[in-house]
Formats: sequence, structure tokens, C-alpha cells
Amino acid sequence: MHDVDPVAIDTLSHEPDIKYIVPGLKRGLDILKIFNRKRVQMNAPEIAKELQVPRSTIFRLLQTLEYMDLIEKVPNTSNYKLAAGALGLGFEFLASLEITDFANPILEKLSNRTGLSAHVVIRDKTDVVFIAKKSAKLTFSSSVNIGTRLPAHGTVLGRVLLADLSKAELKKLYPESDLVGFSKQTPESVDKLSQVLELDRVNGYAISEAYFENGIGSIAAAIRDGSSKAVAAINVTYQLGTVEESVINGLLLESVLAAAEELSRQLNYSDQKAIRNVG
Repeated sequence: MHDVDPVAIDTLSHEPDIKYIVPGLKRGLDILKIFNRKRVQMNAPEIAKELQVPRSTIFRLLQTLEYMDLIEKVPNTSNYKLAAGALGLGFEFLASLEITDFANPILEKLSNRTGLSAHVVIRDKTDVVFIAKKSAKLTFSSSVNIGTRLPAHGTVLGRVLLADLSKAELKKLYPESDLVGFSKQTPESVDKLSQVLELDRVNGYAISEAYFENGIGSIAAAIRDGSSKAVAAINVTYQLGTVEESVINGLLLESVLAAAEELSRQLNYSDQKAIRNVG
């Protein structure tokens, strides 16, 4: 009777077995994960306190991560920040997503047709992450880069993704009732956000002006996969006062919806009625 390798068996399951977790590797990855747009820099004592790990252990982990070019020292300080190696891992992940392969030619077509910058994002918890973009050649050009994160509730792109959630899922995602406002248009509570999302859900798209940033308008629609889940969103952005309302509600909206439909078809989505609901 042959012995059965438990590791081989466990690799067939979807859930990782806690007994195979490597503590040192987990702690190193935990360090990388605590850096974000609000905490760009941290020193060793702060990291040790955050992770509740002895300083001596943190020191060795930081040395290893620095050697691997995943973090680096901030000049003239005792702080650390993410290095190019860590950012490269993120970009490689974004580039590996199937949707980016389909998105780039569609974004180029959308940008050429509208003369505007076009983007595709995915949602990561309460953020949207830009995974593809096409900058306008002649008009207002987008300043966001691949990998840029923005708050989902504060962006039109995020709204069409959040609109795919039930009220219970939305409450779970935002357990606090208050939200950060970025402009007069941004909902400052989960209840108000829910009302905005209900309209977006009915329309099948979202249009808003000065929602996240003053002077900027955006038209967005969700991209769905074969399970009908909104897995990404696509938009165009424009400067307020430079585009007539008839063009916004005509050419631009139709172009964004058509691009969303095309990308959704590439991901095996078939019920286009759920996307196109203009009027």
C-alpha cells in the first residue's frame, strides 16, 4: 500500500491549510500590506506595534525585504517605503488579468471615437484600481496611472461596481455609517450612497460632474463576466464646460455603453439588456 502525500492532497483543495503556513513569510507579506496611500512611510517601531511582532524580528524582516528590493529606506529618515520591486509585483498582477488583454484595443477605439481619455478599473474592497487606460491625444488628458487607487464611493467608476452589491453587502463593505466626502456631489453616508446606487442600477450606467474632482465629468458603465457579475468598469472623462449636454447624453454615453458591451462579450457575458438601458 502506497503512502499518501498529505501535501499533494491539500493542494487539490481551494482553502489553504493553516498548518502549512510559513510564519516568517506571512509576517514579511504582512509588512508589505500595511503600506497604503495613507501610510506611505513607516519606521520599524511603528511596524512592530502595528503587527504586534518583536522589534528584533521586524528588523530581520525589514533587512530581508530591503535586500529583495521590496522596500527601501527613505533618505535622511528612519522610515521605510515600498520599493520598485513591490510595485512591479502589483503591475505584473494587473498585466496578468485577462480583462487587460481585451481592454486595451477597446479603450483605444473608445478614446478615438470620443476624443477623450478612457479607463478600466477593478474594485478591491473599498477602492477602485486602474488596470488600463488610453489618454486623449488632443483634449484634456487623464492624470491617473496604471495601479492608481481611488475610493470607490467617491468615483463614478466605483459607483457602477458598487451598484452590483446588495444593500446587505454594501453595509458589510462600509460598516461605518459616514463616508469621506471629496466634493459637494459625493455622498457622505452609506444611506445616501445607497440611494445614488439605486438610480445607477436602474439606469445601467452613471454620469456625474465634479463627483470626485471639481471641473471633471465622467461617464461609466460596468463590465460583466459570464456569471453576470460586475467585474470591472469603463469610463471616459471630460472637462466641464467643454462638452455639450447633447453630446454627453448622446455620443459619449452610447460609446461608453458600447465599449462596456464589447468587453462584457469578451468575458462571455450575454445579457446585454442589463447594460444598455438608455433613456
